[in-house]
Formats: sequence, structure tokens, C-alpha cells
Amino acid sequence: MANTNLDEYIKLKKQVETAQQKVSQAEGALGEIMKQLKKEFGCDTLKEAKRKLKQLKKQEADSKEKFEDAIVEYKEKWEGEE
Repeated sequence: MANTNLDEYIKLKKQVETAQQKVSQAEGALGEIMKQLKKEFGCDTLKEAKRKLKQLKKQEADSKEKFEDAIVEYKEKWEGEE
């Protein structure tokens, strides 16, 4: 019986240690991602990053619309002259 309790304790201890290692890895990865967000986009928090993403998506949509308008204008001007 004592041997079974010891085996169970050792098993649980290994599981806890493994979980702690995974938490440490996740925290390290999060730290690196936050550094990258700060460096590339000037964001200190996830909330700021979401706001920046929304802003960049709007800029992308605006640029796409301008580009498509320019293509239409080009075609109207130059394709009709052939």
C-alpha cells in the first residue's frame, strides 16, 4: 500500500513539473510575441494590438478601393484609344 502511494506521488509530481515547464514555455513565448508587437507596431498591450489591426485592415481596404478605382480610370482612358 505504501509503495502504491509513493508511486502515485511520484507520478503526480512529474505531472506537476511538466505542467510548470509548459507554463514557463508559454510565458516565454508570450513575452517574445509582446516584444515583437512593441518593436513592429508600437503596441504594449493586446488591446492596443487589436486596435492597430483594425486600423491596418481599414487602411488595406481603403488602398484596395483606390487601386481598383485607378484601374477602372486607366482602362477607361487608355483601352478606348486602341
